[in-house]
Amino acid sequence: MIIDHKSIEYRALEVLEAYKIAQPVVDVRKIAQGEGYEIKEITMPSGYEEVAGFHDQDKKVIYIAADDSPPRKLFTIAHELGHVFLGHPNYSVLFRLPKKDAEYSEEESAANSFAAHLLMPTFMVQKYLDQYNLSKSDYKKMAEIFGVPMSSMQHTLAYLK
Repeated sequence: MIIDHKSIEYRALEVLEAYKIAQPVVDVRKIAQGEGYEIKEITMPSGYEEVAGFHDQDKKVIYIAADDSPPRKLFTIAHELGHVFLGHPNYSVLFRLPKKDAEYSEEESAANSFAAHLLMPTFMVQKYLDQYNLSKSDYKKMAEIFGVPMSSMQHTLAYLK
C-alpha cells in the first residue's frame, strides 16, 4: 500500500486556504458545514462502543461518539472530512483501537493522513514551535495549542523535519 502523503497534504492545505484558516484550533465544524455536512454526536450502538465516527454521504451527516473527548472529536471529524475530500465512498467506521499504519486499509490511512495535515499542517506546527520556543518533545503543550490528541501531535512531531 502506497499512500501519496504529499498529495494529501496539498489537498488539506487547499481546504485550509479555502476556509481562510491559518492558526489552530482548526474549525473542522465550519469546514463540514461549508461542505454541506451536519455533525451529529451520538451514543454508539451496542457492539460498536469502540467506534469514534463515520459519515453518511447521502444524508451528508458526520456521526461522532458523544462521549469522546474534544480532541478526539476534532480528529474524528477531520478524519471523516478526509474521506469526503479524498473522494472515498461511504466507508467503514473509524475505530479508536490503536493500530499500526500497516494494519489500516489504504482509505483509512489516507483519511488519517488528511486529518493530521488538516489539523497540524507543517507550516502551522513549525510557527508555534518557534513562537513558543518549544521542541519536538513538547508534544503535550503543542497538543493543547492545536486541540488534538497527544498521540496525534506526537506522531506529527516525530515526522517533522
